Order: sequence, then structure tokens, then C-alpha cells
Amino acid sequence: MKSKGRGSISALPITMLFVLMLACLTVTLLMSKPPLTGIMEQSSNVNRSPAWTIGYLIGQQTVKEPSRLQHQLEARKDIMFWAGEASLASDTSNNQAARKPAPRSFFPIWNEGTAAFRDQYGDLFPHIPEEQLKGYGRTAYFLDYGEARFWFLNAAKLDEEPSAQLDWLKRTAAENPQLHRIVLLQKEPVQPGVWDRLAESGADLMLIGARVYAPEATVTAQPQAGYHSSAHRGWAEWTVSSPSGGLLIVQGQGSRLEAALPLDPAGRAADRLELDAAALRQPAAVQERAPISIGAMWRYHAGGPEVHAEVPPGLDLTGETPARSMERLPRQDWRSPEYNDAGWRWSAAPFGRSSDSGRKNNIRTPLSAELQSPAYYFRKSFILDEAEASAAIKEWIMHISFEDGYIAYLNGVEISRDSIREGLVDYRTLAVPHTGGLYETVSLGNHRNLLVQGVNTLAVEVHTSHPDSPEMWFDLSLSYKK
Repeated sequence: MKSKGRGSISALPITMLFVLMLACLTVTLLMSKPPLTGIMEQSSNVNRSPAWTIGYLIGQQTVKEPSRLQHQLEARKDIMFWAGEASLASDTSNNQAARKPAPRSFFPIWNEGTAAFRDQYGDLFPHIPEEQLKGYGRTAYFLDYGEARFWFLNAAKLDEEPSAQLDWLKRTAAENPQLHRIVLLQKEPVQPGVWDRLAESGADLMLIGARVYAPEATVTAQPQAGYHSSAHRGWAEWTVSSPSGGLLIVQGQGSRLEAALPLDPAGRAADRLELDAAALRQPAAVQERAPISIGAMWRYHAGGPEVHAEVPPGLDLTGETPARSMERLPRQDWRSPEYNDAGWRWSAAPFGRSSDSGRKNNIRTPLSAELQSPAYYFRKSFILDEAEASAAIKEWIMHISFEDGYIAYLNGVEISRDSIREGLVDYRTLAVPHTGGLYETVSLGNHRNLLVQGVNTLAVEVHTSHPDSPEMWFDLSLSYKK
């Protein structure tokens, strides 16, 4: 018993030492500042691309008008890159020796030949790159700023000989690692085919006088006034009215661009156009390239009678004899490449809804159940250059994840359907139950003749097996192998 008591007494210092060490560890943890987020929960600001801003001045300088450029330079010292017509940087002095060079932060948009530029303005812009395009002097040039390359084209020469500048633009764009490709002109091109070639070069913003153009498929937020689908196929147009001091502010960060009017004197929000160029800048893969990537931005609309669809001539309504071809759809049909979907919402895939918390976390754009229809409609435009649209590329592949059923149309022609009845379907048609989340591969080799150089449109309708179904899913990529 005595030896047992002495053992209990000897254990006491060890217990006290353990308690003391635990107390010290607790105090150390309380005094330190351990990270509150793990590797998977880091702030979204980490590794974000830096933002950049330019000032674009609209219109010409009049003789009696005070220097608009100088006024804006003094008022907006936060902007380090300015662009506008050459007259904005000139003074009214006839004394050539007394003329001062333009601010080095200002870059002109030109509309005349090289001789006129040299005689009238050559001494004002010694900082402009010269002879980037042979024979054009300083009247056509490009600059890199922020995450964008800016091409200043000569509008008059573009009308006379469009190929020279357009070939140069496409060549230098292909070599360009920048995220954005922005073209500036004094006036709209008149030669046919110029706009298609600008699209092929990957231009995601065009600044022409008081008009702003962007590929319609990239627009994520529309201005409240002056915005509409352009007469140039695949382009949206915004006519800017009464900007303060003739100023339009262009800002970019990552794949997103914004062209906006300055805040009014009361500090109220300005009108703006926003776009996401991610769909135009897919990273090149060694073997496979994707004009439409997984997680891309899509236009979308809930099913309903207000979304017009024609019954194609020759369609077997029973589905026993599927149509082998489809007549050209009218432009008011939502599946037509010419359909105006500017009023549809715009967001990123995957789309859907789920009662499963794990799947729900992977949905980027939630879609509510609509009792009038089990369907949602999706549209996506993409641009192919001459090589991509050629017959040399035969292996076109669609990867699609869907729940429950879908029908896909390429440039207005049906190319694939699954888990839904054959023949005629409309916004009330129910699909056959099918679990989504996994990507299934569909070969489109037999439909590659539908692809065209320039703008193409993929339209997809996804139906659930019940209008009030808690489960829905959609995501899709379109790729080819060389």
C-alpha cells in the first residue's frame, strides 16, 4: 500500500506538467492568427488579373471649342491611355514651328493617306509606331495596353484596299497573347465582307465614332438606350448619345470588358455595355480545340408559347420517319441563326437545379421550375476561321451533359437528340427520365457541312420529365480534332 501511495504522489508532477504544456499551447494558439480559410476556400481575389482603363473621346475638335483632350487629361489623371480623332490633339496655330507635340498618352484614329498625315499631323505624334504595316506610315498601327491589343486602322484606305489591313490584323492577332482585341476606326467600313473578317480575327470590341460594336454572343449586360442587333451579322451595336465631354470609358479585367459613360454630376450610374470574351479566347490544345468550351456563357430562356418555333415542312409528326433534311428556318424561329436573342438572359453553364446538395454546388446558373413548360432553350454563337470551317477537319465532337432530354440544332438544322420522343416537340413535351452530370460524346462528322466560315449558332432545348421536376442539368462543349 505504501509503494502504491508513493507511485500516485510521483505521478502528480507529470500530470501538472502536462496541464501546463496544454495551457501554453492554448495561449499560443489564441495569440497567433491561424488562417481562416483552407486551400479550397481562398479569396477569389487571389491571382485575379489587374484591371485597366482607357479614355475614348468621341467626335472632332471644332475651331472655337476649348481643348477637349486637355480638359479630360486634367480632369481624369487616373487614365493613362487616351484615343480619339487626330484633330483632338491639334492646336489652331498656323505656325508649324510653334506647334507642340500631342501628349504621349494620346493616340489618334486616322482617316487619310500617309502624305496627309505627315503634312498635317506628323510633327504632333512622334510617339506613334511607324511602318508596322508597310506603306501605311503611322496611319495604321497597334499598341498593347493592359490585357488588350488596340488596332488603329485607316478607314479611308480600308475602303480602297481592305485586304491589306485585314490580313495584317488577322496575322498580328494570331501572334497576340493578349486577352482582348479592340479595333478603332473613324467611320464604318463599306466593303462587303469586312465585318466577317473582323469577326474571324477575334475582334471583341469596335469603336467607330459614337458607335460601339461587340460580338452579340459575348454581351452580358446591355445599355438601356441605343442598343440593338446590328445589320452586320453576329454583331451588337450601341449608339452612344450625349456622353459627358465626349468621353467613353473602356475598362477590362480578365476576359471581361466594359464600355461605359462617366457618372453624371449627381453620381448616378452611367449607361454601359458589358461583355465576356472568354468564348472567343479558348486556349489552344495540342490535339483538340473547342469553339464552345465546358462552362461557356449561353443565352437562355424558359420554355413557353412566346418563344416561336415553326413546324418544318416534311416533318413526320409521329416521328416514325425522322426528317432527313430541314428547310431554312425563318429568322423569328428561336432555332434560326438569324434569331434575335438579345432579350434573353445570359449566364454560364452548368445550368439546372437539384435536390442533392453536392450537385447543387456545381450548378453555376440555377434554373427554377416553370409550371407552364418542362423546357429551357439555350443559344450560343461561335466563330470559325477559314481553316476551321474547311472540309479538312472531319472529326467534330459534342460533349453534352443533360437531364432529362435534349434536342440540338446547328445553324437551324437538327443534329442530335436523346431521351425525348422523335417527331414534333414543343414547349409542353416531356422527356424520358435520364440522369445528368456525366458528359456523353456525340460525333458530328455527318453534320460538319452545316458549319460555315464566320458566325455559327448552336441552339439546344432541354426538357425534364415533369414541369415541376426538382432535377435538371445542362452543359455542352463543341470541339474538333486536327
